[in-house]
Amino acid sequence: MPAPASFSLQVVRGATWEDDFEYRDDAGAPFDLTGYEARMQVRTLAGRYGLTDAETLVLELSTTGTGLSISDPATGRIVLLVPAAETVVLNPDNLKRTKLAYSLELYRPGGTDLEYVIPLVEGSINVRGEVTR
Repeated sequence: MPAPASFSLQVVRGATWEDDFEYRDDAGAPFDLTGYEARMQVRTLAGRYGLTDAETLVLELSTTGTGLSISDPATGRIVLLVPAAETVVLNPDNLKRTKLAYSLELYRPGGTDLEYVIPLVEGSINVRGEVTR
């Protein structure tokens, strides 16, 4: 299985955060996501690889909860939508800029079998402070 793609995201504290990701096969065709779910975690940089015992989970999104959706599995597209009020947790002190880490993975629930997981994308999130509050 290939390593996840690496991509930096930009977010403004207090603004609606909307992004989308497309999973394509080696030939460039959309990967059919039928039967798959998606989950994403945003962590502090120090907590990215467990380098601290402090609470490092900042935000958690999933297709079974909130924040992520797969509306048409045939397109291979995962949509991220976080309301403006919820992006405040990404930069609670409203610093000029803060940096976090994230990863997004697809998974097919296993039931009695093992869960099948595809690490899709990971990287950093640059969160700018908000001026108009």
